[in-house]
Formats: sequence, structure tokens, C-alpha cells
Amino acid sequence: MKWLLQFYHERRGVLAGYGVEASSPAEAVLLGRKAVLAEYPSIPRSSRVSLFERAQRIEGQDASGWILYRIVKDSEHGSPGVAQAPAA
Repeated sequence: MKWLLQFYHERRGVLAGYGVEASSPAEAVLLGRKAVLAEYPSIPRSSRVSLFERAQRIEGQDASGWILYRIVKDSEHGSPGVAQAPAA
């Protein structure tokens, strides 16, 4: 099954879209997250992680800062503007 995913990074102000093929939404999220981290690698930090950032991670936000914004099943026609993720 094909899925279209969009991830948002608030600090960078970037919305990234990917199309992946996976058997479940959870698997699609994992593949999409790998694709977004490959295209936008994390910026190394020079300082320690703040208490606020640690609390955000506890609430389920990924340490990389990317948040799943939208996930939908892909139609047969496809959607413009969504890059295809490389097969893992």
C-alpha cells in the first residue's frame, strides 16, 4: 500500500513530503522518518539539551525536531509535489 507523508520542522520552517510503500501506517511513518532524516540531517549542537527540549521528547516529539504533519493513503493518480522516498 502506498502512503503520502508530510513532516514539519518548526525551527527550520520546512515542510517535507514523501511517498512510501508500506503495509501499515506505523511502518510508513518509520520509512518516511528515515527519508526525511537522510535529506535533512541533524545539525550538531554545541550546547546541552535544555529542560524544555527534554520535556518535548517525553511528550513524543522526535529528538530531531521533525513532526509527522499528515499521512494519507496514496490514490492511483498520485499527488504533485511529493517526492518518492528511496526503497529501504
